[in-house]
Amino acid sequence: MTTAVADAVAAVDYDHFVTEPDGSALPQSSSVTSIQQMLEDLDVRPGHRVLEIGTGSGYTTGLLANLAGPDGLVRSVEVLADLIPRAQARLQTAGVTTATVTNGDGYAGDPAGAPYDRVVAWATPHVIPSTWIDQIAQDAVIVAPVKVARLARAHAIVTVTVAGGRPSAVSARPGGYIEMHPEPVTVFGLPLRYVDASHVPDGAEPWWFSSPALREVPGAPSQILDRLRSDHLASATPLTTAEDLDDFTAWLYATAPAELATAGLSDRFSGIGAATEHGAAFLTEDELVAVGSPDVVRTLTLWIERWRDAGQPGWSGIAGVVVPNSEGWRVRLTLQLPAIADLKF
Repeated sequence: MTTAVADAVAAVDYDHFVTEPDGSALPQSSSVTSIQQMLEDLDVRPGHRVLEIGTGSGYTTGLLANLAGPDGLVRSVEVLADLIPRAQARLQTAGVTTATVTNGDGYAGDPAGAPYDRVVAWATPHVIPSTWIDQIAQDAVIVAPVKVARLARAHAIVTVTVAGGRPSAVSARPGGYIEMHPEPVTVFGLPLRYVDASHVPDGAEPWWFSSPALREVPGAPSQILDRLRSDHLASATPLTTAEDLDDFTAWLYATAPAELATAGLSDRFSGIGAATEHGAAFLTEDELVAVGSPDVVRTLTLWIERWRDAGQPGWSGIAGVVVPNSEGWRVRLTLQLPAIADLKF
C-alpha cells in the first residue's frame, strides 16, 4: 500500500463501522483487500472533492474523508435508506466532519457537491453514467466496477481518467460488486441485467443463464437452463493448476467469441463458457459442467487452445475502451498491443 492509504487504514477503525452491538458484523460486499486496492487506484489527495456511490457501513466513507483531509469533501450516496442513520452515527462518533451521506440512486450521482475530483463506486453499473461525467472536474479519476459485455456477471474494476468531458485511459482488473440498482434488491445471487432464463429455488442459490447469441431465439435459453438443472455432466476442468480461470475469462471478454455465455449453477456458483441451441459448456473454478451436444465442449476446448497459443494473456494484457451511448459510456475490453520495443523482427 502507499503511505497515504496505509495511514488511512491505520487511522480508521474497521470494527467501529462494521460491528453491531451484539457483536455480529454488518455484511460487506467489498473485501478489505479490494477496498484498499481501489483506493490505491483512486489516488485521493488532500483537498479533493470525492463522490462515493454506496455508503454501506460508512467504513469506506471514513477512509475517503481521511485521505481527502480537513480541506476535502466526501459526498456519499446510498440507495438503502435504512443504512443511512447508522452510517451517519458511526461517522459522527468517529469524528468525521467532512462527509455527507444522502439517500438516492447512484446513477444520478450527487450534483450538490460537484465538481468532483474523484468518483468511486462500490456497486456495478452497466455503463459509466453520463451524470458522473457531468459532475466531475477536469482530469478527474473514476474507479468503479462496470459491465464489460452484454452478459450477466461480466464485469471488471476499471480506472478511468476523464479529460475534456470524455473518459479515456481505461485500465481494468478482475472484480465487481452487487449490480447498481435504483431500488433494494429482493433476490440475492440473481444478476439484474442480461439474464435470459432463471430459476430461484427456496433456500438455495439461483440458477440462471445468459447468452447474447440465444437471446433472440424463442425458448432456447429456458431449454438450456432446464437441461443444466436436470441432466448436466460434470468433469474436471481442462485448465491445468498453473492456468488461471480469471485470465482466461479476461481473454474471452476481450476476444468476444460469438457463442460466449455465462451461467449461475446454484451451489457450483457462476461459470463462463459456450452455448448454442444444441448445448452448453461452462467452466467453474474446479469443473467443466456440460449439457447437450459435445460440439459445444469442443468449441470451449478450442478457445482454451487458442488462448494457450496466444501465450495465455490475462488481465495484465487487457485494456478497456469506452464507447458513448445514450446512458453514458460503455466499457469493453481489448487485448493490449505489444510495445514496439517488445516486437521481435
